[in-house]
Order: sequence, then structure tokens, then C-alpha cells
Amino acid sequence: MIRRFRTRLIVILLLLVSGSIAISLFAMNFSVEQQAERSIAQELNVSERVFRELLNSRSELLLQAAQVLTDDFGFKRAVATGDKDTIVSVLVNHGERINTELMVLQTPAGEEIAATHPIGNEVTNDSRGQQLAIVDGELFQLITVPVKAPQLIAWATLGFQIDSNLAAELQNLANADISLWQESSKKVIASSLEPELQTHLQNALKRKGSLSNWLEEQALVGKETLLEASQGDQVHVLLSSSLEEAMADVHRVQWQMLLIGAVAVLIAGAVALLMARSVSRPLSRLTEAAKQLQKGDYGNLNLEKRADEFGELAITFESMKGAVSERERRISFQATHDQLTGLPNRAQFAADLERLLNKGCEGTLLLINIRKFRTLNDTLGQEVGDFVLKQIAQRLMDFGEQSLSARIGGDEFALVFEDKLSANHDLIKSLRSFIEKPVKVGESDYPILFNTGAVEFPRQGRVFDTLLRRAQVSAQEAKRRQDFVFLYSEGLDEQYLRKLDILEHLKYAADEKELTLLLQPKIETQTGKTIGAEALLRWHNEKLGFVGPDEFIPLAEQSGLIKRLTEWVFKQSVSYLKRINAGGDFSLSINLSAIDLLSDEILSVIDELEREMPELNKHLILEVTESAIVSDPDAAIERLNWLRGKGYQVSIDDYGTGYSSLEQMRRLPVTELKIDRAFVQPLVSSVTDQSIVRSTIQLAHELGLKVVAEGVEDVESWNWLKNQNCDVLQGFYFSKPIPFDDFNERLQGESRD
Repeated sequence: MIRRFRTRLIVILLLLVSGSIAISLFAMNFSVEQQAERSIAQELNVSERVFRELLNSRSELLLQAAQVLTDDFGFKRAVATGDKDTIVSVLVNHGERINTELMVLQTPAGEEIAATHPIGNEVTNDSRGQQLAIVDGELFQLITVPVKAPQLIAWATLGFQIDSNLAAELQNLANADISLWQESSKKVIASSLEPELQTHLQNALKRKGSLSNWLEEQALVGKETLLEASQGDQVHVLLSSSLEEAMADVHRVQWQMLLIGAVAVLIAGAVALLMARSVSRPLSRLTEAAKQLQKGDYGNLNLEKRADEFGELAITFESMKGAVSERERRISFQATHDQLTGLPNRAQFAADLERLLNKGCEGTLLLINIRKFRTLNDTLGQEVGDFVLKQIAQRLMDFGEQSLSARIGGDEFALVFEDKLSANHDLIKSLRSFIEKPVKVGESDYPILFNTGAVEFPRQGRVFDTLLRRAQVSAQEAKRRQDFVFLYSEGLDEQYLRKLDILEHLKYAADEKELTLLLQPKIETQTGKTIGAEALLRWHNEKLGFVGPDEFIPLAEQSGLIKRLTEWVFKQSVSYLKRINAGGDFSLSINLSAIDLLSDEILSVIDELEREMPELNKHLILEVTESAIVSDPDAAIERLNWLRGKGYQVSIDDYGTGYSSLEQMRRLPVTELKIDRAFVQPLVSSVTDQSIVRSTIQLAHELGLKVVAEGVEDVESWNWLKNQNCDVLQGFYFSKPIPFDDFNERLQGESRD
């Protein structure tokens, strides 16, 4: 690859000139060759006309000679008297005078009187006059005229032989070789070609359709025409000319054109070299100046002063020198600092912290998040949000106790203290009081709270990425605990990574058939009969092993995957209901989260399953927790009313552990209330729990609700609940959650009993 500009310029100019000349030469060469081909074709056409004129001239000569013969009185008398000797003598003398090779005298009936060649039936009364005829294998040009005295007494035929000698004479006049052959026999009759070429032509004629190939092989250009002969035969006439001789002048012109083109390229090369030198010299100096600027040397560039574009470019370089210096300083700052707050950015902070780590320094990294900043940003607008970020950044810079500070991204800020800090350290307290002051926007003060993750280095991490990840995990833990700061503890990020693993594998749990739906029987209190079940989701992953619902359900709710899981539970439950052997009152309970309850997707799922099982509402109980209702009571009540309107039973799960009020209970369109196991399990030994459960059962019955007690684990609890008229029981005393087949077998066993 050519790298030098001057060389490329020379090459480009030469290519342009050479290309232009080559195109011109090609066009001229093509035009000359086309003209040569047209000239050859015209010459052959002329040669054909000359050949035909020569034949016509010979015919005229024969006609005149025949008329002279037939007008001779002595010849007429000899014919009339049948004096054969006189006839022969006259024919011979007359033929010698005009050099005719054939002379024939026939009676009006066509009988031969005298003849130099026996023409037989070659000349008939139908073809009297001028014609060509094959006589004794030779081609003759004939003319036949009547002999009258005064009536027709005979026919006189005179003919010139057309042979190779005649063809050679005609070749001189027509300026083309002439070859004639008979159509029927494919025999060459006459030709001006060399004997060897005649032999090749004869061989080619015997091969059908090979005349054009023969012409090409012999480097000839030919034109073929036909002449009519006697007896319906035809004579082919080939006029040919040597292509090499015809193109000789063309080749001379081509060589002249090539010579002119070569001279033009040499001249263009010299001009290109001069132009390249004039252009490359100032460019080389500009390149040196650019390298000087690249090195950060902003001294004198020593550029050449010229009155052309390169001179203007040199002036631009000089004026650019100061701008580059200033811009470089500004770009360097922007590359390492946050544009909004002016604090170092993440990349610069990482480099600074790595330097501290490499020096063996010890200290604490704090990662500070503004609590509910997105809500503030969405509520008050991005402009206010940016103002808050700048205020916080200024406070962090003004705090002055840290060795490093930075904005990591979004609402995350980082501080480094070269000291080991605890949650109650004075520095932590001072930092909190300093930065948690309300931010004043206009006339209003906005309270700002923070979640902070703290990690020690190098004890809890020796590289930036590890420290930052552990600080982020700690900040999330502080947010969960609603604390200002949380210090990283060993294994915390492993828990965080496990949560990420759970979320990643949970996406494909249904597709990979890793989910299982177990059924825990629901028992009628008074009879002990199984009247329904609660569907409980279980998950076993090949990598993670068994993952409990208390671990993956909250993560699924946070990530939105709960909708996919609930859809799977609904479809699996319908499959169970279709296969289960139970009475018409059998019901299956399914848990709905707050996200499910308020999601429109669950509506489409229910509609789809109702088309599959029209009486689904008679067998499905939808359980919702108190917390799901408390998060958005109005929307939750509206959705529950919709479900009740479609005929579904609705149960309040884990009653007593949430935040619902009696007012909300009065508004809720529910049919069932489930008392949480926390109140049921200690019933036998706890008078307080007995009072709570007793009053709850009484309140629910007065509100017209069915009561389910979950967590029954002994017969004493069963008997106590039976005495309190609790409607339904659920717990390990009766059965733990079991697979569908085991549950169905249990039902069958009860029916047999």
C-alpha cells in the first residue's frame, strides 16, 4: 500500500491520464476496426457488383456474336438445306473469332444438328436465352438465339466456359478472390484461390454448415451469392478477401495511436511529478507542525508563508494552536469529571482509588445514594433534580474530611476516608448531619435522606470493582433497613449474587419445567372431610437446588416475573381441576400478589381459561394478602369487585399480620378470611391467641365470611377450633403440601371410606 502523499498524487494523476488515454485509444481502436469491417464489407459488395457486370458484359458479347451468326445468309441456307459440313465450318470459324468454347445448333424440336459439346437436355425450350449451365461437369455461360429463314429453322447456342483462369481474370478486376461451386454436387467448379486453399474449400463444402468456420480458420472475409443454373440447379459464388491484408492499414494506425499515448503518459508523468512536489512540500511542513502539536509543543510552527490555500491553512494552524491548548485542557477535565457537579467521574475515581490501593493505604469507601431521588425528579422535574444533585455535590466537597470524592452516576456519590469507620463513628455522624440538611429550592425546603454503603479496604476488597460492588450491596441493605449507613459484612455480596442467579434462572423456570405445584388439603372442621386445597408453588433448579417460595416469590414480585409465575399456576390449576375426582363443591385456592391483583394481564389469563373451563369460577378461590390491598386500596377493591362480579370467591390471606383496618374490611368484597398460622399454632398454650382467634371467627361470621384457620398441627387445636365453629382447617396435622397424584389418591381413599 502506498503511504506517501506525493507518490499517491503522482500515481493518481498518471492513472487519470493513462485511463483517459486508454479509453480514448480503445474508442478510437474500436471505431477504426468498425470502419475497417464496414470498408471490407463495402469492397465485397462492390466486388459482387463488378462480378455480375462482367458476367453481363460477357452475355452481351455472346448475344452479339450469336446474332451475327444467325444473321449470316450462308449459315441460314446451310441450315435450311441441311449442309452439315458448311454448318460445322461456319460454327468453328465463328467460335474461333469470338473465342467461344461451346457452340451448338439444334432443330426447333431440340434435336442436335452440330455441337462442340453435347448439351443434351441442359438447354430446353423453356430456358432459351441467357443462362448458366453445367455441361460435362464444366460451368458455361450460354446464350441461345433462334435461326429464322424467315420461320424458325433452328436454335443456335453459344457459350463461354467459366473456369479458374476466368476466375483469376475476374479476381484482378473485382479485387477479390472468386470461387464457384455447384449446389447439387458441392464441387468447386472454378476458383482464383491458391490450389491448397481450393482443396481446403472443397473439403469444407462437404461438411455441412462449415463455410463460415473455414473462412475464420483461413483469416478470410467472405460474401456469398447465388446464380441460377439450368435444370433448377444453383451455383454458389464466394467473393473472399484476406482479413490480414485488409487490416494492415488498421494495425499501422493502432501502433501510431499507441505511440502517441505512450508519449502523452510520459509527459503527464513529468507534469504530475512537478505538481506533486509543489503540493507535498507544504503538506510535509504542515505534517511536522501537526506532530509538534500532538506532542503538546505549542511553540513556533515555522510554517511556510504562501499566497494560496496552503498559506491559508498555515495561518489556520497558527490560530488553532492556542485553541487546541485550551480545548485540550477542557477536554481533559470533561473526560475525568462529571459535567453537572464538577466532581471526578467514575473512571477518574477508579484510577485514584487504585493508586491508593497500590500504595498499600487503608481506609473506608462510602457509596451514598439519595433516597427516593427518582420520585423527587419525576415530581418536581429534572431541572430541580439537577439542582439538588449540584447542592449535594457541593456539600460533599465542602465537608473536607475525605481524601477522595466523586459522582459515580445518577444519584450515587462516593467518598473515601483514609480511616476505618464504624456506623457510630464521629465522621459518619458528622457527614450525615452535614448532608441531610433540607435543600432550598426557591422558597421551599425539601428534606433529603440518604442510604450509604460502607466497605473497608484492603480488608474487604483489593480492587475497585469488588469494593464498588460490595458498597452497592451494602447501600441496598441500608435502604432495606431504612438506615443511613450499613457496613459490609462477609457473605453479603454472595447473597446479592444469589439473588441475581435466582432472578436469571427464574426467567426460564416454567419453560425448563422446573416448577411444581403442590396441593395442601383444606379440611371441613366439623367432619374432617377434604373439601378443597391450596395450590403452593415450589421450584427446584439444577444449579441452585431447591429454592423456597419465601426466597424467590419476593424477588419475582420486585422484578415483575410474578406475572409469568402466576399465569403458570393458573393454567396448572385448571389442568388439576379437570383431572381431579371430587364433588361439585371442591375448590382450589390460588395466591395473588399485589402486582397480580392490579395487573390487567391476569384478566386476559382468566378470560382465556374460562373459555377452556366455563365453570372455573365455581372451583377457584383467589387469595390476596392484606398488604396487597393496603398498597392501593381503591384500585384493589375495584379489581376485587370485578372478580366477585364474575362469580369468583375471594379470600383474605394471613389475616392479622397486615395493616388492614375495620373500615377496609367493611369495604372489601371478600367471601373468606384466613387466620394466619402465627395465631393458630400456639392456641393450646396461649390464652391471648385464643382470644384473638375467637373474636376473629365471631367477627367474620357476623360479616358473613367463611373462616379458614391455617397452621393446625395437633388434635387439640382442631378440637378447640371445632368448638369455636371455625369453618375450614389447614395444616400439617392433616397433611403437608403434596403432589397432585398423591392428593387425588387421598380423595379417592376418602370417597371409599
